[in-house]
Amino acid sequence: MESDVETFWSGFEKEIGEKIVSRTMCQHFNSKKSQGEWGLLVLTESSVRFRPTPGENWFQSLFKIAAPRVSKEPLEDTVLPLNAISNLELPKKHFFDFLFSPPFTVITLRYSVGGEARELLLGIDTKAELFKMLLAAVPHTIGA
Repeated sequence: MESDVETFWSGFEKEIGEKIVSRTMCQHFNSKKSQGEWGLLVLTESSVRFRPTPGENWFQSLFKIAAPRVSKEPLEDTVLPLNAISNLELPKKHFFDFLFSPPFTVITLRYSVGGEARELLLGIDTKAELFKMLLAAVPHTIGA
């Protein structure tokens, strides 16, 4: 089992052409109200990469009528060069967050592509090593 994991990450590094500094699971959101998709968040010396890991979640499997609708084609990674990230925004803490917020903290990565400002919403475990390394690498603020 452990050699399978090592083989996977070794292949991943060969595929992207960079050494992985840190990695964790995270959730990507299209908007603040979307359900989000799970994937791998990978930090290299020059970029942050989100790789979707499509699959059927446990709730959908309860109501399964047919085979799961998981795409056979690999989904594209979202890759942000670290020097393109202008800000990492942490959410402001509210009193009832521990009851009503998602399991991971939803951060906003603000970045620029071709002069166009964009943002990426990610649900991440703030105890993860990758999160701490990302905070050290890019400017961050606390939002509304």
